[in-house]
Amino acid sequence: MQIKNFVLSRKKIKFEIFVIIFFIFFFSYEKSVLADSNDCSALSGDAQQQCEDLEKKARIYEDLIKLKNKQQDALAGQLDSINSEQAKTVAQLQETQKQVQTLQQQIDNLEENIKDGEAAMNFQKNILAGLMQSYYEYDQQGILPVVLTNAAFSDILNQSDYIEQSGAKVSDVLAEVIRTRQKLIDDQNTLKQKKEEIDGAKNDLIDKKENLQSTENQKTNLLVQTQGEEVKYKQLLANAEAQRAELFDFSAASNIDDVKQSVGGYAKPSSNLASTSWYFSQLDSRWGKMKIGNSNSLMEDYGCAVTSLAMVFREKGASTDPGKMAKQKIFSFDLIKWPGSWSPGISLVSSISHGNISWSTVDAQIKKGNPVIVYLSRSRGGGHYVVVTGKDSKDYIVHDPYFGANLYLSTSKSLVGKLGANSSVSVNQMIIYN
Repeated sequence: MQIKNFVLSRKKIKFEIFVIIFFIFFFSYEKSVLADSNDCSALSGDAQQQCEDLEKKARIYEDLIKLKNKQQDALAGQLDSINSEQAKTVAQLQETQKQVQTLQQQIDNLEENIKDGEAAMNFQKNILAGLMQSYYEYDQQGILPVVLTNAAFSDILNQSDYIEQSGAKVSDVLAEVIRTRQKLIDDQNTLKQKKEEIDGAKNDLIDKKENLQSTENQKTNLLVQTQGEEVKYKQLLANAEAQRAELFDFSAASNIDDVKQSVGGYAKPSSNLASTSWYFSQLDSRWGKMKIGNSNSLMEDYGCAVTSLAMVFREKGASTDPGKMAKQKIFSFDLIKWPGSWSPGISLVSSISHGNISWSTVDAQIKKGNPVIVYLSRSRGGGHYVVVTGKDSKDYIVHDPYFGANLYLSTSKSLVGKLGANSSVSVNQMIIYN
């Protein structure tokens, strides 16, 4: 139904544009008839007034056309961008599926080769064992018993020749066994490598399928929220701008390199450290340049909330990361729209309003092993989200999605305060999931 309404809305816009173009053409033509020089000052009286009125109407209609084109391109352009991304993902998905099939065939061939090689080597080992036993028995006889027990000297020569041939054969078979063994080792190493490649390809396949579903969710969500109407689309953008203003834009800080380097000069906690297995950085090259949902905000600049949320969910067992979180429909435009629940069995148990901070509640949560997301608010505007993971005798300990894992909260506050123009920093919000 939403898609149908959107199509009708686009048809309506096109019709309005056609009408506007007609009026502009009409008034422009009438104006040119009244004054060949296109200058109303060349006329006088009622003719001049009519000419000036027509010029004003022409400018109004021109502005309307520009506005309509801009509005039409906004939502339509966003949907076209999503469709383009989906087409690209489908192509990549098909290519990855072919890669998985090729790798699987290579693995099957290698396993068959290894099986044949093991059988050949066992056969060669049996031959080698028989030859070595035969050679050993003749060698133990010695030359003198052979001479004493054989009447003809030619028989002696034949025996010696046989021993020599047996020894040469042993060497040949032994060399073949060694070659077969080395080939088996090489094939097994190649097999291990191919299995690692196919595991990576399968994970890539899963990611691409999730990406495809995510973009489909975004498109559906966008149509549901806007119903194909530009006014509602503009409101979504306005909401995103308002929320973006809550977050500090790290790319805007001219002194960011100096601030990042100063991290090493702060005291580091030595006890009650949280695991780094669920720590994520918003600067990670895997997602730093990704846009958050349908917005134009990059993870490396505005991704502290998304990254903090991904850390908490990963700590609670969810199979996610900031890259996957950034593609979720909850971040289509609202950069920090906290979900009420998440699988497996993760639920929001606090309010999300600023000013809800309660340090006794934070203490109780981290004592139970629940990390808490808190907001560091700059007095000069903008802020930064971090995850409180523990506490020692000196201060709270946080996983900071921008500055690093296991820092003191006071360190993060100080660093955020140094960004751009110096600012005081307070903690005024907590987000808790159980």
